[in-house]
Amino acid sequence: MAGMATAIVERRDGVPVVRLAGEVDMSNAPRLELDISDVAPNDAPGLVLDLSETEYLDSAGIRMLFELAERLSGRRQTLVLVVPAGSLIRHSLEVTEVDQAVAMHDTLGDAIEAIRTG
Repeated sequence: MAGMATAIVERRDGVPVVRLAGEVDMSNAPRLELDISDVAPNDAPGLVLDLSETEYLDSAGIRMLFELAERLSGRRQTLVLVVPAGSLIRHSLEVTEVDQAVAMHDTLGDAIEAIRTG
């Protein structure tokens, strides 16, 4: 497995995007959740979390996604995930029904469009 998670923050078409690479587990999920939720300013419609390069996500990482979605929803913002069809973690997200709570898209472009069109 790769090293611990790294988060790269950027803006695309006015939408905050966090690219999360590496491993998300109980040792870093709580910190990542706080860091990621602070990326979206109050006037942003939401946040795109790009998990294309996330290689491992344990139960703490899954919980982080649910809690992040809830935190953003409380601010009337939307969390959208980028999880390509061939991703190592996609099956885990589907089995745990993350895809029922948070919209998942195959590409960053699709995810940004989903945020922008609401």
